[in-house]
Amino acid sequence: MLNMSSWRARFDRLADTSEVVERLGSRANMADYLRDTGIAWYHHAGHLVVPEDLGLDIALVVDGDLIVHGFLDDYVTDIGMLVVLGDLVVRDLVSWGSVYVAGDLRAEGIVYGYYNDFTFEVEGKVHARALVLYDKSASYRTGEPAVEVESYLPPKAQLRAARDILVPQVYDGGAKRARQGRPPKLGRPSYRRVCRRLREGKPLFRSAAGDTPAP
Repeated sequence: MLNMSSWRARFDRLADTSEVVERLGSRANMADYLRDTGIAWYHHAGHLVVPEDLGLDIALVVDGDLIVHGFLDDYVTDIGMLVVLGDLVVRDLVSWGSVYVAGDLRAEGIVYGYYNDFTFEVEGKVHARALVLYDKSASYRTGEPAVEVESYLPPKAQLRAARDILVPQVYDGGAKRARQGRPPKLGRPSYRRVCRRLREGKPLFRSAAGDTPAP
């Protein structure tokens, strides 16, 4: 995994964030973080491509598209913050910090936003196999996710749909219940278990020809 702080020398220090705040508009919650003088923001002009899994441990504005050939985790060594003024393309995204995307967010697998002290905002659409939000201030439009689990009080139909495509091991107690021939208890997948499996290179989704979806 690449920690973004190791690339810090490639970025400009963004001492004046007012232009970015203006581009985001007054409705964007991310503007509050950009105005916070206690946060050291960095800036990359143009598209940015990361060739592997990314630990986002700095506050970064990408003035273009950000493409990550792997998963993006913004809480590995430190909480990261991300502003992408184009599209964000990843394999998977797990976010404890704050994310703002002016364009579309495209993920092959899961997008998981967690924890209520930070924000998740996508001005375009979220395209992912599964979108899971948990106690997260969020603003977005859905594209074509196979499953969406809303941030607050998701309906049981959403939770069942997620359980049907995700492996039992991403649920608390799910592995034990699977050995007993029972599905995981109905609820959200565990953020920490999802993160752990991504870091271990283990699958999050049931295979089409292998595991049988939970009843």
